[in-house]
Amino acid sequence: MKSTKSPSWTRRLLGLVPVAVPPHVFEVDSGLLRYASFPRNNGDWQAADLLESELPAEAFQVGPLGGPLRTPEVLDRVLGDILERAGAPVAQASLVLPDRWLRLLFVELEEAPGETREEIFRFKLRKLVPFRVEDLRVSGTELPALPAQPGKLRALVAFAVEQLLDELEEAFAARGVRLGQIASRSLYLTSYLAEDHQDAVVTLLEADGYSLVFVSEGAPVLVRYRTFPLAVGDIGRTEHVARDLRLIRSYLAEHLPERKFSEGLVCGPPDTATAWVELLESGFDLRARVLGANDADLPSAPSSVGWHELLPLFAAATREVA
Repeated sequence: MKSTKSPSWTRRLLGLVPVAVPPHVFEVDSGLLRYASFPRNNGDWQAADLLESELPAEAFQVGPLGGPLRTPEVLDRVLGDILERAGAPVAQASLVLPDRWLRLLFVELEEAPGETREEIFRFKLRKLVPFRVEDLRVSGTELPALPAQPGKLRALVAFAVEQLLDELEEAFAARGVRLGQIASRSLYLTSYLAEDHQDAVVTLLEADGYSLVFVSEGAPVLVRYRTFPLAVGDIGRTEHVARDLRLIRSYLAEHLPERKFSEGLVCGPPDTATAWVELLESGFDLRARVLGANDADLPSAPSSVGWHELLPLFAAATREVA
């Protein structure tokens, strides 16, 4: 059976603290609250519950990183309804957020006496992102230096709107639920896949964008997020993505020439994901495929939700944080 021990590079990112991971997982997006439970039965994972409710468009404010709650009472009511319908009491849970709300970025580090790592991360972000860093929750984990850049410390930094995260944590706490870990769909997914897919391009397709995580020797070396969905059959959009992939390939050739990627893994709606298989294969000279139920230990999944939607939640619930 696949190990679910979390790679060390994920353990300190935005709430990935040393706690026992419960089987309960929630996903929040601007128009959806979803709950799933993945208990173990005789060592095998099971899908015990899958509940979801729509959230009205006015529930959250709109912003490039998402926005704070506009109507907290709406989320509270929907959350309360889901908890009442859940098959077991929920005291602790994981939270999955869209990649648009929780971003990942690599930064180079320099030793700075008297400054904490968080202060250094914030200083770096001020130079790299078009957001007010004072309004963000920031966390990061250091990674080994690249062979082409010996001696240079690097960190994978995660950031999201502090007020949004605070309000979500408060909303769940008001209903008696402690959120032990909060991360993005692509971070959970990559953490789950990285152990068995040491040199891969992990691609996550969401309704309003796509994420690419380049994994080498089991750890990410490059992250790319774009708020630009790929519509099936839209030649203009497909060419736009192809140009983006060519830019990434040029960057890899210049900055990471020693890194080779053997496979592409695509998590997304089957029709759209199939188009990405060809894009990855032609863009990076590798074999690519669409992820499915055979890529996880879950024997069966509810038919009401596509496997590409369920896999990041399953990844969150099966983490082993020690």
